[in-house]
Amino acid sequence: MIEEQGRVVAVDGNQIWVETVQQSSCGSCAAKSTCGQGLMSKFSEGKRNHIRLTTDQPVKLGDEVVLGVPENTLVKSALLAYGLPLVLFVLAAAVAESLFELPEVGVILVGLAALISGFALVRSIAGATQLSLQPVILEVLPVSNGAV
Repeated sequence: MIEEQGRVVAVDGNQIWVETVQQSSCGSCAAKSTCGQGLMSKFSEGKRNHIRLTTDQPVKLGDEVVLGVPENTLVKSALLAYGLPLVLFVLAAAVAESLFELPEVGVILVGLAALISGFALVRSIAGATQLSLQPVILEVLPVSNGAV
């Protein structure tokens, strides 16, 4: 389970908004000064993200929560989001070239159409299975010093 800590910033019935702060793990890496990922993380570190969740747990404004996403869900999501459009692009381009013997421009256009269709398909699949891809609240942490 991949975990992230956040703070509840809005509550509307069983819908809540959780704010997380993006942090980099590059501070502990020996190659941080020469790594491209380390350079990119300097620009995004401290960025606040807002996530809308549906929950039955009793949470209130200002609660600190631990969110979790199963690793297999993350892998499936990445394969769906990146793999499906790419596979459709390659297959459509190969079929356009080998079966229909289209010129290069035609193969490129067919491939791009398949790529765009793949992204639309991913969007519809993700919309249909949205609840299973959402993080879940693993734990509600006690608020220290009564701060909200």
